[in-house]
Amino acid sequence: MKTRVSFVALAAAAASAAGTLLPLPARAAEPAAAVGPGAAALLAPDGAAIALPPSAEPGSQASDTVAQSFGSAETPLYEQATGWYLGLGLGAAWPTDTGIRTRNLDNAGFQNVNGDLGFGGGFSGDLAVGYDFGAIRTELSYVYTRASVNDASFSVNGSNFDVGSSGVINKNDIFASAYWDISTGSRWTPYLGGGIGYTNLSTPRIRIFSGGDSVSTGSTNQGLFGWQAKLGVSYGLSNASDLYLEGTYSGASGFSGENIRYDAYNDFGAKLGFRYRFGQPAPEPVVVTPAPTPRAQPQPEPEPFMEPIPESAPIRGLW
Repeated sequence: MKTRVSFVALAAAAASAAGTLLPLPARAAEPAAAVGPGAAALLAPDGAAIALPPSAEPGSQASDTVAQSFGSAETPLYEQATGWYLGLGLGAAWPTDTGIRTRNLDNAGFQNVNGDLGFGGGFSGDLAVGYDFGAIRTELSYVYTRASVNDASFSVNGSNFDVGSSGVINKNDIFASAYWDISTGSRWTPYLGGGIGYTNLSTPRIRIFSGGDSVSTGSTNQGLFGWQAKLGVSYGLSNASDLYLEGTYSGASGFSGENIRYDAYNDFGAKLGFRYRFGQPAPEPVVVTPAPTPRAQPQPEPEPFMEPIPESAPIRGLW
């Protein structure tokens, strides 16, 4: 009986010695605080945490949120408001010489005389209402032009004569026009266009004189076919208003007055104007910057293989 008790005590002591002499193979333990949240860990035989390598590079943070940027560091393209607008332009016009032929002036010594009527520069202004579709605008405008009659020249039997003249000519137009606005992505917008419509030419009186002789034409008021063309540039003060500077050309078909037959009338002009737009300002374009592609996460390392604790060898020589 005493021999069996001694054997049990001796076996227990041998097992304890085997555990001390044969330690468990494992990685060096790291402090528990070094183990990040959600990281896998093993416990050493003494209870200390063994940290596995993190799943991402040091300093990196994983996020499952995809960000989207509404906007850009680049300045968005400038855009004018579309829709209805009102325009007012003021400037000057310079009519070209107009060919004339006298009629019904035989008793005054002007029988079938051909010549040219010269004009001086005059005032021109217009008022317009239009609709802006974007690149294309349509417009209905009223234009008034007043110029002075300065001189006249005639050719009679191969001889040229320059005579004095005085008077005014009034031109009233109603034009339906279309324009092409050439977008530059800035506040400056070149444009070109033209239109057709109704023109009324009126001459209250034109007096022609040479030496002590003079003759006056009767008043004329004629409705004619008219046309115009424009080339200009506008500058946007805001989305709803802009200033413009334009060169103009307009004309009207020829007509016959009481004493003179007039050829087609033409003039060139320049205007400085202002437009006000009643439409809502065009929204600024929104540039969406896509979020960067998330970096691929490295595959976790396999869990370390833990060698089993070898069984204690039997102690010989006790039986």
